[in-house]
Amino acid sequence: MLTNAIDDLRHGKPILVFDDEKREGETDLMIASQYITPEYIRQMRQDGGGLICVTIRQQEAERIPLPYMDDFLSRYGGISGLFTNTDLGYDVSSAFTFSVNLRKNYTGISDIERAATISGISQYISELGGLNGSAQRVFAERFRSPGHVFLLISRAGYFAQRRGHTELGTYLVERAGLVPSIAMVEMLSNSGRSMTKEEARQYASSHSLTFIEGRTIIDEWSHDKSNGYGGL
Repeated sequence: MLTNAIDDLRHGKPILVFDDEKREGETDLMIASQYITPEYIRQMRQDGGGLICVTIRQQEAERIPLPYMDDFLSRYGGISGLFTNTDLGYDVSSAFTFSVNLRKNYTGISDIERAATISGISQYISELGGLNGSAQRVFAERFRSPGHVFLLISRAGYFAQRRGHTELGTYLVERAGLVPSIAMVEMLSNSGRSMTKEEARQYASSHSLTFIEGRTIIDEWSHDKSNGYGGL
């Protein structure tokens, strides 16, 4: 199943990733950021319905630098200090940083413009190794905040620190040899709740998509010597 998921991502096909019953208990529809299109954004908002996000690894985020939102808010007194995730039910920390729009976009919310922003993030990450001291300036020239695409930072070392969809998806695209950034959205149900695992499996089956559980990915990572910190 892991090989299928990696092969699908490598060839520009979406996959579905369920995290864990003891965590969010949710399934995200994911596609490698470098392959995003307006059509995939439409599928995400119509079939997924959750928050459309894009990931960046912590090591790239630190070069910009982009802070974790909960860290950023905790640095300030007053009401902003009340917004931190001290009571987060499913994890000890959040992956969110700032939301962004590509500067050349207008409002940034359309399928075309959100796809352009996500493509821009992927392109920026692919160029980051050659930017040297200009990483922050180039990022600011290309993107503005707040925006309509939510950036998530994948923790360094992957599952040694956090086991969320942000880390699960980013690890898979890195394993696939792609730009280490994934676009994703939570799958919601007509029940008014998130899709159950069975509902997500049925969606995957009816759309010929790979469905994979987080435990399968983390087990592979625990034996992997080439990504993250090489396992647990």
